[in-house]
Amino acid sequence: MNTDNINAFIRRPPVRILLHLLFWFLYLFISAATVKKFYPDESVWVIMSRYIFTLPIDVMATYFTAYFLLPKLLYRKRLVLFSVIFIITAIGFILFQRSIIWYYMYPNVYKTQPSSPFFPINWLYTFTNIYLVVFAVSVIKLLQRNFRKEKNMQELSEKKIEAELKFLKAQVHPHFLFNTLNNLYALTLEQSDKASEVVLKLSELLNYMLYECNEPTILVSKEIKLIENYLSLEKIRYGENMELDFQVAGEIAGKKIAPMLLLPFVENAFKHGVSKIARNARVSINLNLHEEELIFQVRNTKADTTSDDPAGYSEGIGLKNVQRRLELMYPDRHTLTSQKTRSEFIVYLKLNL
Repeated sequence: MNTDNINAFIRRPPVRILLHLLFWFLYLFISAATVKKFYPDESVWVIMSRYIFTLPIDVMATYFTAYFLLPKLLYRKRLVLFSVIFIITAIGFILFQRSIIWYYMYPNVYKTQPSSPFFPINWLYTFTNIYLVVFAVSVIKLLQRNFRKEKNMQELSEKKIEAELKFLKAQVHPHFLFNTLNNLYALTLEQSDKASEVVLKLSELLNYMLYECNEPTILVSKEIKLIENYLSLEKIRYGENMELDFQVAGEIAGKKIAPMLLLPFVENAFKHGVSKIARNARVSINLNLHEEELIFQVRNTKADTTSDDPAGYSEGIGLKNVQRRLELMYPDRHTLTSQKTRSEFIVYLKLNL
């Protein structure tokens, strides 16, 4: 039985009533056992039978404070009204308890009537006698409230992250599809025989996106297969005008990663690098896995320029998307760096799976 089922079971009215009755029985028993040292000749049960006459006062004071004053006034920061009502009701409960002891318990339980008058009352002693359990229950209620509040905030935060991840993941698909369709369009303009092969590869990629990458994580081997299919498309498009190297090393089997997390780096190398160079373009991709550490590096040639961001490397939707997904899914478990020279762009990702 998980935590939610346990909480649901406890919230059932019959169970709550039984738990409250058990709490008050234990309170009565502990109070009687504590007082027994002053009455060594009497049993705990006899003392409990006496305390049961004033127990309703403790119960009323506790429930009034914990279930009315706290939620209606204290939680809403109406401190002055809370203080006034608390003091007035405390005085009322003290006088009520004193009346029960004086007018009922002395003549009927103790079979005596003390010579001392109804007043003076030991206010501090009587207040402590009643409100010790009130304070204990109130502290429990406050702790429960703070726990629920923190839990709700955590759930809201998790739902917000989940919604953002779904949005980011949804962005990846059309962004990837848009780039691939552009490649296909370029081939059709050239009336290339390779267009049909691109359509076939594209259908395989769409099948992957629609049916295989809907889970939070997928096998690294599937992500590698996705990259290989994408590279096949780019090979068809650029042919002999591009030098391509894709190396995979390490323990791949069984390792999992967030879907379509690596592909945007590869896309970026072609969209902002290779596509801007007329000839002698080069893309080098290395993926290495050792235990739970993944290292992924993409190097690509780019147009020779000294501009800070000549081809919009830092502006692409894909890269911004993957940076945010890394922050959400692998907080404090990833290192992402990039380096630009006059002729080359390098992306380095180190990821703790």
